[in-house]
Amino acid sequence: MTLFSLLSTAVVTLSAAALLAGLLSAFKPLSGFFAGLGGAVGCLLATAAGLGALLDGQTVSGIVPLINLHLLLTPLGAVWLLTLGVCGFFISLYNLAWHRHQAVKANGLLINLLLAAAICAVSAANLGALVVMAEIMALCAVFLTGCSASGKLWFALGRLGTLLLALLCWLLWQRYQTLDFSVLSLHPLSGGTWLLGVMGFGLLAGIIPLHAWVPQAHANAPAPAAALFSAVVMKVGLFGILTLSLLGGQPPLWWGVLLLAFGLLTAFVGGLYALMEHNIQRLLAYHTLENIGIILLGLGAGISGLALRQPALVALGLVGGLYHLFNHSLFKSTLFLGAGALWFATGYRDIEKLGGLGKRMPLISLAMLVGLMAMAALPPLNGFAGEWVIYQAFFRLSASGNFLLQVMGPLLAVGLAITGALAVMCMAKVYGVTFLGAPRSAQAENPRPLPWLMSVSVAALAICCVIGGVAAPWLLPRLFSAVPLPLETANTVVSQPMIALLLIAATLLPLLLLVLLKGDRLPSRSRGAAWVCGYDHEASMVITAHGFAMPVKAAFAPVLALRKWLEPTLSLPVWRGDAAPLLFRRLALIELAVLVVVVISRGA
Repeated sequence: MTLFSLLSTAVVTLSAAALLAGLLSAFKPLSGFFAGLGGAVGCLLATAAGLGALLDGQTVSGIVPLINLHLLLTPLGAVWLLTLGVCGFFISLYNLAWHRHQAVKANGLLINLLLAAAICAVSAANLGALVVMAEIMALCAVFLTGCSASGKLWFALGRLGTLLLALLCWLLWQRYQTLDFSVLSLHPLSGGTWLLGVMGFGLLAGIIPLHAWVPQAHANAPAPAAALFSAVVMKVGLFGILTLSLLGGQPPLWWGVLLLAFGLLTAFVGGLYALMEHNIQRLLAYHTLENIGIILLGLGAGISGLALRQPALVALGLVGGLYHLFNHSLFKSTLFLGAGALWFATGYRDIEKLGGLGKRMPLISLAMLVGLMAMAALPPLNGFAGEWVIYQAFFRLSASGNFLLQVMGPLLAVGLAITGALAVMCMAKVYGVTFLGAPRSAQAENPRPLPWLMSVSVAALAICCVIGGVAAPWLLPRLFSAVPLPLETANTVVSQPMIALLLIAATLLPLLLLVLLKGDRLPSRSRGAAWVCGYDHEASMVITAHGFAMPVKAAFAPVLALRKWLEPTLSLPVWRGDAAPLLFRRLALIELAVLVVVVISRGA
């Protein structure tokens, strides 16, 4: 099959799986089976198309049958397609087992329609199609939030973003009489139209302060949906921002500087707020914001390089940002699906009610540890690989010759380092409170057995995180076709495979010393209950998530006090009433139905 045939077949397969899942929604096991199987096949086809386009460096285009949609797959878009395909594949497999829980509702229609719309969005040949497909994707996500309050907020903010993007399309049409990217790429955007696009797509990507929907949408959503929000939905917002920024050739320098500023704000605030949370999915949502900021730092450095005509800076910024975009989707899917496994087994998302699960759920525990270490950018995992290239972009900023960037380079590096420290603390908090220590509830002491496919999907994603880190020297050059510029380093070389070997050796060294220096040892002795300064050990003495975060909460109290402005709540009676969520869900359903009918009617 040709690359475009793979792409169009993926879209058709996902659409057919969504339709079949919707028709069988009354029979949850059957609906979940066809939805998961069709989603996995469709995402596998999309992965093959993205991988082929990236390795060959080809741009392919064509018309998708049935819906008559013109798609254009470029090597740059292939990075997003590969990201959506790989994560969507494992999420779909996980979803097969997810439907076995009695409290879970059938979600195959919405998940597969969301994936199909996302694939069409990152392969759209014109801006209008990108906005429409992103809108269909976002509306599907509204119904997947699992909470009327969060769905209400997302609907309101999402429609604001859509209005901004619709205004952008209208302005560009008035000026150029076309929305095709092939024509728009010949004309530079004005600063005003670019800002409209950044705000519109920024609401979808969750850039702070446009992020209020993100923690609420993730907090109570089903695990497959929460993973899709981070790995797919928010990434489409970043795709829109980068696509607009690359139109028209050389952008002005202030575009890159603004993206760098938004990136640092989003990364730091997201990492800080994550440390204060105890709902594991809400905590991971804030860490998604942190990583969205890190990706923006890379993309902003690349845009700054374009403005200064410095190919090395362009390559370092864009390659680092794109690689971290792919890696973040992997480890965040690992963590959200792992968090879903914890809920499946215990019924809790509050880590304060868990504990001691490392012995009771060893495979999930190990996979979550890998995901958390990758989230904290610890070598040799994939989270470190992308961030290291972004650090090199900051070093290059310091040598760019522009005074503003020379000042910003070290500040950005320090800010990213502080963000990394917060992520390490959060990793220790989540893993320590959730998997170590004594169980804090009866459900944590006797968790429900997990379906094997659920555990295998989480473990496979964790293995991908290891491969993405250790194999970074061989995987990073594959991005050269997406960013066809020379990749240069800032006189810094880090070997991920060597780090992995050294870490393995450091683990084996104590065992080797034990064998060599064993000598005569005293016989093993039995021990009684733990003794704590004259008191018997009690479960209440175990450190809590709240206590762990208290020193940081005190140190950054002024920043945390800004939360009521960064995440404002409306006090209008209409907004806070019970009728608002129902009204918004009905409006969302009507808009989604209209958009789907319009898309289908174009191909009829």
